[in-house]
Amino acid sequence: MEKSYKIESDGSISITFNFKPEGSMLEQEEQIAAALSEAGRLASELSLKSFDTGGESIIVNNEKLSSRGEEKKLRNRLGSSKH
Repeated sequence: MEKSYKIESDGSISITFNFKPEGSMLEQEEQIAAALSEAGRLASELSLKSFDTGGESIIVNNEKLSSRGEEKKLRNRLGSSKH
């Protein structure tokens, strides 16, 4: 399944998926559901990036807040998150 996206000049996002429906009706429905789920995940990821401060500090309630930037989360053997 191929996917692509484009951020338009007005800020809207176009997401395109190409897939070839094959197999039973159930398998085709599963392909469609997987494509829609991935489209939602991608749209959320792109939307969240619009709120990123780019690393500069922000002031909230007279308190200076800063970010360490994007960090890759590591998982230990038991599945809990580590930073």
